[in-house]
Amino acid sequence: MHIGSAIRQTREKLGLKLEAVAMEVGTDAGNLSRIETGKQKPSITRLENIARAMNVGVTDLYALVENVQVVRGGQELREGDVLAYGDEDTRSLQHAAAALDAHHRKLLIEFARLLARMQKEGEAQR
Repeated sequence: MHIGSAIRQTREKLGLKLEAVAMEVGTDAGNLSRIETGKQKPSITRLENIARAMNVGVTDLYALVENVQVVRGGQELREGDVLAYGDEDTRSLQHAAAALDAHHRKLLIEFARLLARMQKEGEAQR
């Protein structure tokens, strides 16, 4: 597998459109398509921008290329463990946030903070 294949596999797994990721990166869909098919190699900066647009790390992409698992937060992997992007809720939230522009992502973060505050206040009243 090459880095372009890892980008495509990740993008499709997250349900992101080629055009949306390309626009977020600041390139056109044709350029991103050439990267995904291996016809063009991305610069380090472009690769970082692609990963950021999909809310993943460059290491996550290279882990797919090398067929290894990425250990996060000091967790120890045991045989059969899978720690790709966290639990299902985290992946769903990442997917939803990736589809938003910067302004709406900020609103999403503020909304999550508001919900947490409301939950904390509700628990304090019990």
